[in-house]
Amino acid sequence: MPATDAALHCHICASPTLDTVAGYHSFRRVTSDCKPWPAGGRLCVCRSCGCIQKAIDPFWQQEVGRIYSDYAIYHQSGGVEQAIFEPDSGQSLRRSSRLVERLRTAVPIADRGRLLDVGCGNGALLDAFIAQNAGWSLVGTELNEKYRPIVESIQGVEALYTCPPEDIPGNFDLIVLMHALEHIPEPTQLLAKLADKLSADGRLLVEVPDHLQNPFDLLIADHCTHFTRTTLAELIQRSGFNIDLAANDWLPKELTVLARHGRGQPAAHFQAGSFRGAESATRSMAWLHSVIAAARKVSAAECFGLFGTSISATWLDSELENIATFFVDEDPSRVGKTHLGRPIVHPRSVAAGSNIFVALPLPFADSVKERLASENRSCTYHGPPPFPS
Repeated sequence: MPATDAALHCHICASPTLDTVAGYHSFRRVTSDCKPWPAGGRLCVCRSCGCIQKAIDPFWQQEVGRIYSDYAIYHQSGGVEQAIFEPDSGQSLRRSSRLVERLRTAVPIADRGRLLDVGCGNGALLDAFIAQNAGWSLVGTELNEKYRPIVESIQGVEALYTCPPEDIPGNFDLIVLMHALEHIPEPTQLLAKLADKLSADGRLLVEVPDHLQNPFDLLIADHCTHFTRTTLAELIQRSGFNIDLAANDWLPKELTVLARHGRGQPAAHFQAGSFRGAESATRSMAWLHSVIAAARKVSAAECFGLFGTSISATWLDSELENIATFFVDEDPSRVGKTHLGRPIVHPRSVAAGSNIFVALPLPFADSVKERLASENRSCTYHGPPPFPS
């Protein structure tokens, strides 16, 4: 039975009790900037809404402080944003560019407007947006000044702010949180403040990982909330927004919500969930253990590599005690560089006789494995086991 900590409150519905997921502390973890992180921490499930989340206790706060003090976004590619690949065709596009394309097909975008990117990093989303919407004015926010020169050099950017959102001057026609909300311990408070910064017809765009499509997300030490489409929509509704769209197919393994401020209209009723979150967490833990076992079996081969240089491959390499001799990646901004001190090679350049474990969730791993095996028949690609029923 899971342990209950009455001192903790749910990030989504404020329920005063969370159940700790047994066994989580034994897994090694990874940071969101793809660096190995030691085992530990507490994964919890809310009894009321089923949301899976980290315990925001002093231990987690200290860990996050250490992670962010040495944060290096997209370090595997020298700061270039990761590419999104079609599993079957292998065609690629930068993640932010794909998101902006989907946004433009979903809603009309005016010729002119003002955008706020919350947690803008080194400005990848701002750069992608202005490339397709040249008449807009852009603003970014971050925790510190680290990327100010890069962000403020992007066409259309007014400034990078490091203050609370309510202190940023003016209102915005579009506010974007791309892979930011999952880092926020009190997301309802942040969203309420952002609602006040929207123009009358403004929209909120939120993009977060989907742990149901990608259980590896649970292992990211500095992600404090692990969303489903339901829990993300419920959070945004509780914060005073009306949902226009809640999708899990805009970007692979990610969730997208597009919303407007309710402007005094009653928010949609928050529906308490069941224990589905606990069941999902238990199944994910079992699957992650099976991934380690399957990869360890493949790693006995003389020439062993891991496919990918992001979250899942970084975590799995740590669990395997760094036995992989190389990493395989299709992203041209990463090929030829090193990850964790070992070379990153293109699939077509993998040495004959190699065995590569595809560290991706299903069904993405199966599609990638089949495509890459057809491109280079001199090596063998192995995938993770099926998810438990």
